[in-house]
Amino acid sequence: MKKYIRSNSKTLLMAMVFTLISTMFAIRVQFIKGELLDSGISGDFSLTLRYGLKLGVFIAMEMGCFYLYDVSRGKFVVNSMKQLRFDFFDTLISKDYPSFIKKTSGEYLAQYTNEMDIIENKYFGTIPLLFEIVGRIVLVSISMFIMDYRIAIITLLLLTMPLYVPKLVEKKLKNAQIEHVKQFEIHIKKMTDWLNGFEIIKNYSIEKAIKKDFINSNELVMEKNFNKRNIGYLTRLISGCLSYFSHFIVMIFAIYLVIKGEFSAGDFFVTIGMIDQLSYPIIYLSHFIQDLVSVVPVNESMIGFLNSEMHSSEKSKEVIDKVEKIVFEDISFGYGKNTILNSFNMEFSPKGKYLLKGKSGSGKTTSINLLLGYYELNSGKISINDVSIADIKNLNSHFTVMRQDAILFEDTLRNNLTMYQDMEDELLLETLEKVGLEKYANKNSLDMQIFEGGNNLSGGEKRRITLARSLLRESEIMIFDEPFANIDEKNASEIESLLLSIKDRMVIIISHQFSEDKLSIFDEIIEFN
Repeated sequence: MKKYIRSNSKTLLMAMVFTLISTMFAIRVQFIKGELLDSGISGDFSLTLRYGLKLGVFIAMEMGCFYLYDVSRGKFVVNSMKQLRFDFFDTLISKDYPSFIKKTSGEYLAQYTNEMDIIENKYFGTIPLLFEIVGRIVLVSISMFIMDYRIAIITLLLLTMPLYVPKLVEKKLKNAQIEHVKQFEIHIKKMTDWLNGFEIIKNYSIEKAIKKDFINSNELVMEKNFNKRNIGYLTRLISGCLSYFSHFIVMIFAIYLVIKGEFSAGDFFVTIGMIDQLSYPIIYLSHFIQDLVSVVPVNESMIGFLNSEMHSSEKSKEVIDKVEKIVFEDISFGYGKNTILNSFNMEFSPKGKYLLKGKSGSGKTTSINLLLGYYELNSGKISINDVSIADIKNLNSHFTVMRQDAILFEDTLRNNLTMYQDMEDELLLETLEKVGLEKYANKNSLDMQIFEGGNNLSGGEKRRITLARSLLRESEIMIFDEPFANIDEKNASEIESLLLSIKDRMVIIISHQFSEDKLSIFDEIIEFN
């Protein structure tokens, strides 16, 4: 976390400077009060008026500097969190898929929400407050040392004075809080969207486009966050002004008592102010130290995540320009004691059509996930052009995968089809017609917004859109994992024909169901037991 403190050290330094200046003005205000009181005792009304005006100026200077401290403190916290959130997402999006699936989406979101919230409030938020409190204690203590400590006991009576909390900006503060919560909910929806579509993001290599969208969303959230904080700072400003007004009334009454000869000298009133300045820091110093101690495990967890190995070494990896053959040699794989594949062999040739059949859990999808490098083999070797898939740098670029679950992003139909690549509208429209989505094969529909999870589309429409997206990529190898699941017989037959019509590409279909009259079109049908 020191990295974020260093990168925002100027803002933190500004906060420290403003709080020290504000404290010095606050101390000077207390002495001016005493001088004002003494001038009142002396009966010099012109001098009293001068000190009164001087007091108003220094109060304004103190409160102005304190507000600038609050703003600087807020910028330090917001900017630190903005960088931390980006580093978190950058680390996450940079992971390869096998590393990503070691944790659930819920675990990542918990880190992004709960841990981030703790770090923001109990670490970045506490650091400037700690400087404020320590600086105030030191400066006020030095000033108190100058004063006569014996009279200080009497001033403790002021600590029982009630604190008035202004309600003037309560509505604005609530509205700002609601706006921040709403924007954060939108941000979390996007995060969930990206996490659910992580395989597609990696498969289509669209990390840069997603990062750009993340930066914009993160900026909006942090902007609402700062607006909420700024209203809070204005609340503190008003609260401080009202507090000074209350003290001013007490001071006027005290001057009245002094003039009547029923009160002591001005130094007593200065001491009252000094004790008031010390009361808050002494109470909260221990609290803030406890916060910093309690947040250590959370900081360590976050640092551990950010420092985790994101990439395997790619220096020794090879780049495969064209797939000549894919070979599974004596593959064994399982989870614990549950063996799924044992001494399994399989081979694919370019432009061939293959059907992987078998009951659920027989290893059809697992074998393809092993080909994609998602899991480590127990034994055996999977190679492309005699090169182990573990040694291929551009493995993802050769595959397009369409899973049973139709993953769509909350974005336009165009972006869901192109995956943020430049493509001619005519090609998009032609492909939509090819997959049976004629109703969307027009330029207006390309700009239609797809809701979260494609909730404004039918199941069949979502499946056909992901099919169109797969066809548009034109990779060498196309993998369709249970493409007919939960689709009626008519739609399933149409999609079967469309998949089998794909030319000049290797087509691998994983399915336990396929029309008998079309099986002869496959180059090979591989049965899994």
